[in-house]
Amino acid sequence: MRASSEEIVRESQRILGYIKADTLSEADRDRIVADSLENFPLYVTEAILKSRKSYSDDYSVAEWEDEGAVFRDTHGHEYIDCLGGYGVYLLGHRHPKVVEAVKSQLNRYALHSQELIDPLRGYLSKLVAMITPGDLQHSYLVNAGTEANEMALKLARLATGKKHFIAMEKGFHGKTMGSLSATGKGLFRQPYLPLVPGFQHVPFGDAGAAEQAIVQLLRSGETVAGIIVEPIQGEGGVNIPPPSYLPDLRAICDRYECLLIVDEIQTGMGRTGKLFGVDHSGVVPDIMTLGKAFGGGVRAIGRDFTT
Repeated sequence: MRASSEEIVRESQRILGYIKADTLSEADRDRIVADSLENFPLYVTEAILKSRKSYSDDYSVAEWEDEGAVFRDTHGHEYIDCLGGYGVYLLGHRHPKVVEAVKSQLNRYALHSQELIDPLRGYLSKLVAMITPGDLQHSYLVNAGTEANEMALKLARLATGKKHFIAMEKGFHGKTMGSLSATGKGLFRQPYLPLVPGFQHVPFGDAGAAEQAIVQLLRSGETVAGIIVEPIQGEGGVNIPPPSYLPDLRAICDRYECLLIVDEIQTGMGRTGKLFGVDHSGVVPDIMTLGKAFGGGVRAIGRDFTT
């Protein structure tokens, strides 16, 4: 039942009080945890608690502060963050230089009005074009990695006029409908079947299997828009392909006139020892997607890069 205006305002002010407070009383610390245990089953979903990837199943603590490589619960107990937000916190939590830049921008404006040219979008796109491999130049900003992959798939179909995609078994590209269709893990896919048609999954690391799938589709009168692949599979189990794998996929895409889409959402921004996972092989993809660590651990952001 909808609450009264007075109740909504009162509850909002209570919550904002916790956020704005420099210090919390012991009663407030306990109340936040109790509220969380009540709010998740009632207003979020209890399934999130049950499916968390964290080792801990102790829900009597709630994360409240973070910095560097640690976070703290409401009572100030400190934990080393070994999960890293699935690849978000490459620079740690709230890196001071990133926070300083974000605060400086918020002092001007938070979101672009869409009325005039947004110079910061151009500056960001230029800087990233300067660090990406080969002739990747144009970018499209989105909110998250799964959106970046959605756009990559649409862009490949638009650019080629073709339909099918070759994706990898155990691959992970997100949980929205298009990116989930490219994802190769039945655990994520099964509850939502049927998904977007036009995706054929082959073993990761086997370039010959990818080429064979393309040949079979072409023989049956289908067209192939591209191959989508992670340089190293993360969700699939940290699977590292043979050194020749990405160069072979590049050659296959050139041979059959389809696009190579490389998902760098988990491997990009230095997480493999080089700036991008493709840098280990020298391969230049047609489309590259970024997310997670790309936002510096502060801003949710994703991106597509194309020539």
